[in-house]
Amino acid sequence: MKTLLKVVVVCALGAIALFWLVANFSAVESRFQCDGQVAVQGKRQPMTLYMKLEEYRPWVRLWSDSDASLNLEAPSQWVDYYEHLEAIGDQLQIYETYPQKALRGNFSRLSKTLALDLKVGGLFDGECKTMN
Repeated sequence: MKTLLKVVVVCALGAIALFWLVANFSAVESRFQCDGQVAVQGKRQPMTLYMKLEEYRPWVRLWSDSDASLNLEAPSQWVDYYEHLEAIGDQLQIYETYPQKALRGNFSRLSKTLALDLKVGGLFDGECKTMN
């Protein structure tokens, strides 16, 4: 009976440790400041966006079909969230999932450029710098 109790305790501790590892180490977060221009009805205006990119570890594919998620902020204007990104080489393709899956833009991990058809209107194109 004591052996069975030890096995149950070890299994429970192992499950807790595994859950802790998955919960704390399933994504790598990067923050960027993206300076560029937004084109609205043919007019281009300078714009700065702040971006938080969470890239998922390979095991996240067991329960999700997304490779990353993206938070965007235009200070004092709006915030936005994209939950479905697909990694194609060094490029992350950014999708809107509601009401249907539609490609909105891309982010290059190589050149650190963001090209995105913003949900609030306009096409953003700019270069991003890593923030600490």
